[in-house]
Amino acid sequence: MTCGWIPSVRYLGLVVLAVAVCGCAQRTANQHQYVLAAGRPETSVAAQSDAILEVRRFTVDAAFADRPLVYRIGASEYESDFYHEFLVTPAVMVTDRVRRWLVRSGVFANVLVPASRMTPSHVLEGNITALHGDFRDESAPVAVVELRCFLLDETPLAQTVLLSKAYEATQPVEARDAEALVAALDRCLAHILTRLEDDLKTVLSRDG
Repeated sequence: MTCGWIPSVRYLGLVVLAVAVCGCAQRTANQHQYVLAAGRPETSVAAQSDAILEVRRFTVDAAFADRPLVYRIGASEYESDFYHEFLVTPAVMVTDRVRRWLVRSGVFANVLVPASRMTPSHVLEGNITALHGDFRDESAPVAVVELRCFLLDETPLAQTVLLSKAYEATQPVEARDAEALVAALDRCLAHILTRLEDDLKTVLSRDG
């Protein structure tokens, strides 16, 4: 009895393992990954100041820090989507889009790449406080992006906060699918970065 029972257990274990592996493979095959691609329109903009900017990696509120897309479905009810996610974490992705936007803006003489050894005169910090689709009204879903941004003067004699401001944008989600949601989030981010650029210009012109 014992010799006949052990192979059965092993066979059952292999079957369970095969089913589990197939299940994981199926879930992975069904996953879709997205990036936010908000980019400033290409223009020839001369540097408008001598300032050198470091963009530090943005922080993210815990509810939106992971890669899966997030949907708000109730007053305090959210759900994440295992099958539709960002390619990289929101912190990395949004920081990169902000940096690229400001490089093209001409607001600063230089926007440093990560790990640069140059000493910045200014530092931009930010916190992502919302990054989700709001589907509480099923007939009119919207994308929501909220950021808090801080511009710091890093010169030895200053080290002051020059800008502290919250930005919020909403855009309609034109279809009930993940791709439409990401496109709407992208428009939200572009809208916020346009406003941030204008505010940075104002602050630096006043500070200079």
